[in-house]
Order: sequence, then structure tokens, then C-alpha cells
Amino acid sequence: MIRERQFRNQLSRSIKSAREGLGLTQRSLAERAGITEKYLSRIELGLATPSVLVAFRVASALGLGLDRLVGSAPPSSVNPALAACTRLLQQQPPDQLERARRVLVELFR
Repeated sequence: MIRERQFRNQLSRSIKSAREGLGLTQRSLAERAGITEKYLSRIELGLATPSVLVAFRVASALGLGLDRLVGSAPPSSVNPALAACTRLLQQQPPDQLERARRVLVELFR
């Protein structure tokens, strides 16, 4: 059985690894997840255990399923090309993002 401290440490490593793999700052991830930068810092340091809702929001902000963050191993490092595409898309307004999504759907049919 996993203990809270082990869970918290695994979650903190997974979040930090995924965030850094995407080239995100704590501030940008916190804003996307709708939490404070200080709270995210405490989570990444293993000093705070987030609620399931907060963990889900952080995972979503990272583009991951919650299961990837709470699994037995931290998410593998993100492919650099994928991280570059993600950063580019994150800077686009909603209409351009939707346009890019439609292009990708057609491209990979």
C-alpha cells in the first residue's frame, strides 16, 4: 500500500518533470491550472498534497491524463519536437488553435 508521503513525492516529481519537459515555468503552469504559483511550488516540493480536482487541473494544464501523474513512474521526458509544437500552440488565440486542430485532423486521417 502506498503511503501519503510516497504518493506526494511521486506526484511532485511527475509534475515538475512534465512541466520542465514542456518548457513551462511554475508561474505559467499555475496560471493555466488556476492555482497560485506558491501552491504549485509547494506541490512540486512535496510539501502539499493537492485535492483530486487540483491534481486534475494541473494534469490537464500539462496536457496529460491524471493517471500519468500518479502512476508508478514519472512521465518520460517529452519529445522536443512535441514540446516545441505545444509551446507554439499555447501562444495562439482560440480561433487559430481551432484552425490548427482542423488541419491536424485532416492531415492524419
